[in-house]
Amino acid sequence: MKVTLKNGLNLLSFPLLVCLMVSCFGNNDYDDFLLTDAELVYFGLSHDSLPTLQQVAFSIDNRGEVGLIYNYDSMAFGTVLPEKVIIDYKSGVGAYNVLNITNGDSIWVQPGDSIDISSPLSLKVHAIDGLTTKIYIAQLNIHKIDPDSVQYQRIASELSFLLTEDTKTVVFNNRFLTYSRINSNIQLHSSSDAINWTQEAFSGVPDDVFVKGIQSNGNTLFAFTEEGDLYVRYDLTLDQWILVNKPPEIKIRSILGYKNADLVHPAVLSLVIEFKGVLMFATTEDFSKWNYDSISLMPVPADFPLYEFSNHSYKVMHTERITLFGGNSLNGDAQYSVWSTENGLYWAKLSGNVKGFPKLSGVNVFYYNNEFWLINGNSEDEYNKRIYYSKDGGITWSIRLIPNYSEEEEESFPVPEDYSLRNNASVVTDKDSKYFFIIGGKQDSLLPEVWKGFLNKMEFEH
Repeated sequence: MKVTLKNGLNLLSFPLLVCLMVSCFGNNDYDDFLLTDAELVYFGLSHDSLPTLQQVAFSIDNRGEVGLIYNYDSMAFGTVLPEKVIIDYKSGVGAYNVLNITNGDSIWVQPGDSIDISSPLSLKVHAIDGLTTKIYIAQLNIHKIDPDSVQYQRIASELSFLLTEDTKTVVFNNRFLTYSRINSNIQLHSSSDAINWTQEAFSGVPDDVFVKGIQSNGNTLFAFTEEGDLYVRYDLTLDQWILVNKPPEIKIRSILGYKNADLVHPAVLSLVIEFKGVLMFATTEDFSKWNYDSISLMPVPADFPLYEFSNHSYKVMHTERITLFGGNSLNGDAQYSVWSTENGLYWAKLSGNVKGFPKLSGVNVFYYNNEFWLINGNSEDEYNKRIYYSKDGGITWSIRLIPNYSEEEEESFPVPEDYSLRNNASVVTDKDSKYFFIIGGKQDSLLPEVWKGFLNKMEFEH
């Protein structure tokens, strides 16, 4: 958006100022430079009713015959400018030597003058010699789109390996890996961009592996089987899964997530195991030592999610945590609580009825924009059209809306018309957490497609 600066008070005519200053200079090279200096070194605007205007940092590009004045960081979307503002500037020689030549008018302006910004601005700076001049074009940039609104783009479709409900996508060494059970066989497809996919060999894991239970900590994959065995994969180039040597008396029933080391606790894999017919929490650091309460046999709570949950590992105040969202308990009931742990072994329910947390099945929760996001999912035949987000680790949730949203206006929900609302999709982010990817899912039928989403401001910042 280009704006104009116009109308100032002329307290001292510039020609008279030129005469006074020329008489004060000698004839050396430095004086010659000052006499021909027609450049601005600072420019600013302000207005009492718009405090943010004074905070705008303008850049001055003196290259070329015509100089440019602009703000690299655009003002907030929806900013309304007053018709007149106060101009401030400094010239290379410290003189008030700027002439506003906008709309055919020519009027001298000095710092503190009120100027009209209703049309594009052109300034003419005069050097002290009275002959040298430089023209500047000034513009004030304002975001034309809401930086907090979400954009979606379908980037892949008709992916046959997503035509199954038993599928899971993870990020492994900066590649997207999708595991799918099709006709009782597990297939593996990989991609570097979530657009072009290649089928890879899959071996080393029994057919009874829980596909939806496969987890990744970024550079290690974890999987478990119906028999309760645990497998890991370390190498991206080789599809080589290794059977973990664990105590024979325990069986793996769920992989809850991987927690990185912090100042207090070591890095561990958190799991639910079965020991003597009791489900309990367990951790292991390097698969040589297993930690679980085999003496008191403290069971996993009946409402704790074992399957179909979303999880995320992250750091809060120098403490690493794993947090679980939603999911199904052992008896298959959908859960709407949020659970968290700092050591992987002792879990706390953040709230039995989390404020703002929707009662939806098949949702996706992921960490994005330094907050947790919840998308997708359904409650009976009603599919989720909203984006819920939490800035406090999942304790309270709000709804992310586009401007001027009202409950009665369904078209105001931030999803594109051609996006099919869904549940049981996979959602992952790229290595820079700039984009999130919605892979597969189901509404009335399976959706063999990939969508890329992002906040507009992520495009501004990268």
